[in-house]
Amino acid sequence: DDAEMARRLNQEAAKIVKYGGVSEDEAFKMVTLNPAKALHVDNKVGSIKVGKDADVVLWTDNPLSIYAKSLYTIVDGTVFFDRAKDAEKSKAVAAERAKLIQKMLGEKRAGAPMRPATPSYQTILSCGDHDHEDHLATIYESNKN
Repeated sequence: DDAEMARRLNQEAAKIVKYGGVSEDEAFKMVTLNPAKALHVDNKVGSIKVGKDADVVLWTDNPLSIYAKSLYTIVDGTVFFDRAKDAEKSKAVAAERAKLIQKMLGEKRAGAPMRPATPSYQTILSCGDHDHEDHLATIYESNKN
């Protein structure tokens, strides 16, 4: 139901342990196997077994710890996130950003015309906001002046 909560099921499981007095194993089942059973798809998803579909996150620590960071995210056999590659890309982006800032400052010093930045806004609507037959969230991007 919530795009952000789905991205942090490990934290939801941690809250179940802390506030519900449930074991870690049972808390993990509450965010993996039990929903699959409720939806009658536990023969395909919900646990890691040969022949089942799985999206997997590999963590630096116990996933219930606030200190745990994802190392890899694998969806349908494809690595979508790799922390080491992300760190490399972040360095490259920071270097490019610094280069662009220096270029803009140089143009400003040279007397080039300047204008204020125009912010862009993103509105995220859930399927409950509209009568979508596919029940998917829609993201609209626009510039509001």
